[in-house]
Amino acid sequence: LVFTPLFQLGLLLHMALLIRLKQFGQPISSFQGMQFQISEMALDIYGARLMVYNAARLKDGGKPFVVEASMAKLHASRVAERVSSKAIELMGGVGFTKDFGVEKFYRDSKIGQIYEGTSNIQLQTMAKYILQQYEK
Repeated sequence: LVFTPLFQLGLLLHMALLIRLKQFGQPISSFQGMQFQISEMALDIYGARLMVYNAARLKDGGKPFVVEASMAKLHASRVAERVSSKAIELMGGVGFTKDFGVEKFYRDSKIGQIYEGTSNIQLQTMAKYILQQYEK
């Protein structure tokens, strides 16, 4: 689950860019609406990171972790796409250019959903283990 550190880095890059971009003579990061969205992005990343850490803790402790790992992977991949998409949106037209590198995080988030196990596979894995618990 490389998404968590990758998108923490992406968020830091994005913040540096938002501080430099100006609208009406002030950094766009100073506007309350932008700050709310930045906070939502940070909240999503933090939650995904905690899920990854929990799955790793279970594995390191020799406990069952497959469901938690699938949940963490699925949630982190969704967060990655949502956060990178929001970053592009907040930057406006320049978000799609290669000049700032934000668009690369979006492309990486999309390919990550495919090559690290599709979302449907993660859902299937979760359902299999969850249903086994109730069949006993």
